[in-house]
Amino acid sequence: MNKIFKNTCGALLAALAFAACSPEEFAGPDQSGVPSIMDAKATAAVDQTTNAVTFTLDNAASYPVWLLPSGKKTTYSTVNGQTVIFSVAGDYKIPYRIGNRNGISAGTDTLSFHIDNSIVNFDQYYNLLAGGSEKSGKSKEWRIANTLAGHLGCGPLGTTGTGWYSAQPNEKAAMGLYDDRLTFTTESGYTYDPGKGGTVYVNKGATFGTNPGNGNDYTANVEQQTADYHFEVEGTALYLVLPAKTLFPYLSADAQYDRPRFRIENITATQLDLVYDNEAANISWHFILTAGSEGFQGFNADSDCNLWKNSKFTHTFYYAPGWSQIADPTVKADGNSYTISLPTATTQQWQAQVFFHTDMATNSANSYDFSAKFISNTNHDNVTVKLFKEGDDNTFFFTETIKLKAYEPYVFYKSNMKGMDIDKVALVLDFGGNAENTEVTVSRIDLQEHGCDGIEAPAEDDKTVYTYDAPSNLWKAGVDDKGTAGFTTRYFYAPGWNKIADPEMVFDNGKFSYTLPEATTDRWQAQCFITTTIPAEAETSYDFSCTINTDKSGTFMVKLTDTASDANFLFAKEVTVKAYEECVLKVPAVVLPNGAAPALELVLDFGGNKADTYVSVGKIILQKTAK
Repeated sequence: MNKIFKNTCGALLAALAFAACSPEEFAGPDQSGVPSIMDAKATAAVDQTTNAVTFTLDNAASYPVWLLPSGKKTTYSTVNGQTVIFSVAGDYKIPYRIGNRNGISAGTDTLSFHIDNSIVNFDQYYNLLAGGSEKSGKSKEWRIANTLAGHLGCGPLGTTGTGWYSAQPNEKAAMGLYDDRLTFTTESGYTYDPGKGGTVYVNKGATFGTNPGNGNDYTANVEQQTADYHFEVEGTALYLVLPAKTLFPYLSADAQYDRPRFRIENITATQLDLVYDNEAANISWHFILTAGSEGFQGFNADSDCNLWKNSKFTHTFYYAPGWSQIADPTVKADGNSYTISLPTATTQQWQAQVFFHTDMATNSANSYDFSAKFISNTNHDNVTVKLFKEGDDNTFFFTETIKLKAYEPYVFYKSNMKGMDIDKVALVLDFGGNAENTEVTVSRIDLQEHGCDGIEAPAEDDKTVYTYDAPSNLWKAGVDDKGTAGFTTRYFYAPGWNKIADPEMVFDNGKFSYTLPEATTDRWQAQCFITTTIPAEAETSYDFSCTINTDKSGTFMVKLTDTASDANFLFAKEVTVKAYEECVLKVPAVVLPNGAAPALELVLDFGGNKADTYVSVGKIILQKTAK
């Protein structure tokens, strides 16, 4: 059961004014701007099932200073949302102050709460740590939570261990930290696995392994190690204790390796916050572990199935902020990992193109899988990934846009793509719209015949709600409800690239039906345009859906674009439709890369169609993405 204890002081008393200023205006501490403890709005939320108490301050522009018991000592924390486990039942009063840029409150207040039960059996902690009750034969695997800020940190002794240093997401990717795995069993078993790299990460001040003595942290080769573990209670604190000389993903000091004893700050089914207190060095180290799902990590780029693995390629570039070409971006290769440095910002799609011209070949007899992992040091909402035929931009496996969040890995993948006869496959990555000093690492690129490595990609999980009759459907209101007055049409129907008479089109209650008497062979040889008056806003996400039927199987293109520029499009998707089998295309949360569009145009290309093909497209939905 969770209980929340609140404390709001000074509601009827005059408070000291907070003097707000921007960083540029801040000239130094202002005594009149020091916060008053009488204004504090603090809470302590108690989870009686785990004895975890979370302390929160709800004061804008202020931070808390919690004075917390730790064993037989008192420590402090400035973390808003700090969680602490209290191992002994009883009533507690936790003093705290509040601070801001001008100083810390002169007064102190307290938060009061009650812990119902002392921790005398650790069954709940076995459940959370190892996945079951004690001696139930279960186990759980943990790893460093590399996507969370503060997954590795240090601070003054007795604190939460983040005051001096807090690692940013994926900051230590080069140190072999993130492939380490820790397995805890309900029989108190512990296994440390150094992962594929076979190394442990060691502090520069330690002597474990071979310290190069260059003043930097280092890695040491190690083997998998098995040991045991147990819980200990000291004062009000709960500890996870490993035997002497037991490995852990980061060895902060020889003392940690000799006596690995970690204070449990917080534990849930998927997150474990640990602190190692090194009294001799007067420092505390902070670690965050996770047991959450890593999600799909792409196909096996190391397998011999991967065509990219043994391919040869060259680079070309188009780097043109404001459409004025400048020096090429740099690409630093490290095996199947490429770090692309973009020092100058760009504003529009296609202004920062990086090409990989390869010797990979594909054929129409097979289908293919593709994956690649991206990580950027800046947010980027519109990275374009395109796999295409060298010398022919209009023949491609896919053209997709993806969103990258700073320091968060993103695995892009496509599965079971229809094969094409291509003697040289090219990959272009476009970072147009990048921020200044952007670095993007693209790694584990993999193109292989479908299913060759035995890995099955998960189906896309789109939870977007599409309702044709909903008031939010911009297409229904702007096109279908207006009949033929809601749109205009034009065509490019050119078998062998020789234009012929337009295909027949019939519009009936929101369904566009086309009859194509002549066969075509290539993409864009059977384009049908539906031009609307529906505008699209800049920096706004849209969802699209439509239903496609045909009497002859084919792979068609659906593209929704700005009427003023076909380079400013919401999406361009190839979709394979089987004869007499309804196909529903769904495209969630897409954004125009180059700003607002005065009107949108839907392009349906049936290039590659068989003779006398009938295709219908209906139940079209265009809506702003729900927030």
